[in-house]
Amino acid sequence: MTRYDFIVNPSDLRDFAKAMGWILVPEAARERLYALNHPQYHQRQLSFPMDTTAPDYLEAVSLAIERLADVEDVTPALMSIRICTFREDTLRFRVLLDQDDSALPLSFAALMVAGVEQLLRAAACTVVKPQRHHKRLTRSEAKEVAEAARFRHTQPGSFVLPVSCPVNAVDAHPALLPGEQDAPFIRRTTRMLERAIYTLIQGVEQDTLDKLVSDETAGPPIVSSNLCEALLQFHDPTLRNSLEFEIDWAPSLPEPKKGRRIRIQRDHFARIDEVGAALKKVESHLPDTFIGTVEHLAGEMGDDGRRAGEVLLALLMPESEVIRARVQLDAEQYARADRAHMIDGVYVKVTGKLHPGRQPRSFTDMSSFEVLWPPGHEAAASRG
Repeated sequence: MTRYDFIVNPSDLRDFAKAMGWILVPEAARERLYALNHPQYHQRQLSFPMDTTAPDYLEAVSLAIERLADVEDVTPALMSIRICTFREDTLRFRVLLDQDDSALPLSFAALMVAGVEQLLRAAACTVVKPQRHHKRLTRSEAKEVAEAARFRHTQPGSFVLPVSCPVNAVDAHPALLPGEQDAPFIRRTTRMLERAIYTLIQGVEQDTLDKLVSDETAGPPIVSSNLCEALLQFHDPTLRNSLEFEIDWAPSLPEPKKGRRIRIQRDHFARIDEVGAALKKVESHLPDTFIGTVEHLAGEMGDDGRRAGEVLLALLMPESEVIRARVQLDAEQYARADRAHMIDGVYVKVTGKLHPGRQPRSFTDMSSFEVLWPPGHEAAASRG
């Protein structure tokens, strides 16, 4: 009899069995035992001590795992892994090779691990703010998801990279997307990841990638350039490998449908690369909203006796970064910027296109310019 005491504790085994349809026998608790029956297996019972210090704890738990494995038709080793990841969504990336599969280049394996982290970060950022290209994957929620993920033991069957994510590890509550069910942030992230990869591969196979990239009427985007870039790290052109991806949802938080097994064929990766570049290009031309301060005014006096022209803003970015940008303001906007510049602690909100390049950057196609007056400055606000 194999012993599994190194990973399984009694409460996890109990909760897992209950999630699989086993019913707890309350009377056994008086003897400090967990006993469970199943309506479909009348001749079987799971029984093991509540206390890890019980003399027969190891043997009883091992026997219970073997019985569970038998009725589920899996190996005891795989069953023990399922029990210890009971509260975790487990992502599986399987590398499929046509040639010698006895080893992988170390550099490729390292890229795969980095790719998993980038996929999780990209999915988490999309949950918080859907867009085609995330300029940075440094949101605090994305960082917490990546830090909560765990690299699990590999398993038989080509090269499998299993990564588990405890479903309650991140306490974040961004607004729900249309049609999205309320759930812990980790589950919303893994759902988003599966949905995005499935949508991307469907687009490749059904030749609808142009619509995926350009259709702005289909609702918030779920496929980002960052996700495409991360998937490319699971392909080595010299190995000509394919990839399979699937998620085992945490049994503690069941999903209505089993996770899909998604196959990314070797010829798909070139198209994924093209999609990523197109999404990045599209997003770079979309307007965005920024908060900042007025740093310098360099306008000129017009024929009407009012100043207008260039203003230098300090835009606040994620992770406390500040980017200086030049913007052209009309006379009315310039007057508001001038009043905001004269008072400490006053911010402005602008919507437009921030272009890449050296600072100060160019800021164009501005659709709104608003001064965020703090309490106590109502008079200045009324004049603006």
